[in-house]
Amino acid sequence: MKMTINEIAKKAGVSIATISRSINPHTREKVAPATLEKIDLLLKKFAYTPNLAARNLRQSSTKTIGVIVPFYHDIFYSAYYMHVLSGVSNTLEGSGYRFKLLTLGQEQEKWDHYDFRSGEGVDGLIVSLWFRYFSSKDVLEKIKVPTVVIDDFEEPVKTMFICGDHINGGRTAAKHLHAYGHRRVAIITGPSWSRDCQARVKGFQEYWKEQGMSLNQDLVITADYLKEKAKEALDQILKIDPKVTAIFCCTDIMASGVLERLKELNLSCPKDISVMGYDDDFMIINRFPELTSVHVPVYAMAQKATQSIFEHLKGNGSTKPLLGTTFLPVHLVDRQSIKKLF
Repeated sequence: MKMTINEIAKKAGVSIATISRSINPHTREKVAPATLEKIDLLLKKFAYTPNLAARNLRQSSTKTIGVIVPFYHDIFYSAYYMHVLSGVSNTLEGSGYRFKLLTLGQEQEKWDHYDFRSGEGVDGLIVSLWFRYFSSKDVLEKIKVPTVVIDDFEEPVKTMFICGDHINGGRTAAKHLHAYGHRRVAIITGPSWSRDCQARVKGFQEYWKEQGMSLNQDLVITADYLKEKAKEALDQILKIDPKVTAIFCCTDIMASGVLERLKELNLSCPKDISVMGYDDDFMIINRFPELTSVHVPVYAMAQKATQSIFEHLKGNGSTKPLLGTTFLPVHLVDRQSIKKLF
C-alpha cells in the first residue's frame, strides 16, 4: 500500500520537512542517523515515491537540463544522437543534475512561444536542429532558460553554438581527393535547410576554386540525408558524367547508399569510383570497403554544451542568455574507399 508524505511523517513521528530533507541527497546529512534509518525503512515498506513535479514547482531550480532532438523514425539508430546523449549523460554524472529527453515535432507555432521552464521543468536546454522547431531567428534568445545549440551555426542567431568546423571539414575532404589525383568529382549533399551541409559544400568548393578548378554544379545533388535518395543521386551523377572518379557525400548515411548502389550496378569502390563520407559514423564506416570519412567530435560537442550550461547555472546566471560560438576541429580518417589515381 502506497502512502502520502503526510502519512509517512505521522508514522515516523517527524515533520513533513524532515521527510523532505531525508529524501533529498543534498540534505540527508542534516537528519539524525537514527531518524534517517526509521524514515528509510518506512519509505521502502510503503514504496513512497516523491512527487518531483510538485517539488520542482516549489523550487527555483529543478536541476534538470532538457535535451531536444528531432522526432523522426529510427532516430536512436543514429550514432550522432547516441554520441549527443552519451556526452550529456557522462558530463552530468555525479553533478546532482539529470537530463530530460525532449523529442519535438515541427509545430512551429507551438514551440516558438513555449515556456520550457514551467512546461518541462528544465533549468537549461541543449538543442539540435534548432531551425526545425522554431520559425524565427530571434526565438532562441527569448527562451527563458540558458540554451546551447549543437551544430547548424547561423550568424544572426543570438545564442551559444557548439559546432564542428564544417567549412574546414569540406576543405579537408576536397584537399584529400585532390591530393589523390581526383579532378572529376561529384557531391551528394543534405537538404537545403541544413546549415551544416551548406558549410561542408562551401568549404569543398572554396578549396576546389583555390586550385584553379571549377565544380560542375549539376553534380552537386541533394539527397536529404536519406540512403535511398543517395542511390538515386548516384544514378543521376552517372548520367551526367559517366567518367566521374570520386563522390563526396556530406554524411556517412548517404555514402552507405552510394556504396550499396555501386554494388547493385556491378561497380567497385574504390576501383571504379571512390567514395568519401562525413561524420565518421561507427555504425556505417566498418563495412567493405571501410569508408574514408571526416570525423566530427559530436561527443565532445555535447560535453562542452553540457558544461557550459552547468557552469552558467552554478554561476547564478540562469536568468541571462548564453552567448558565443565555439568551433571544434574535425579531421579526416583515411581508410580504403579512396583510390590514388597517380
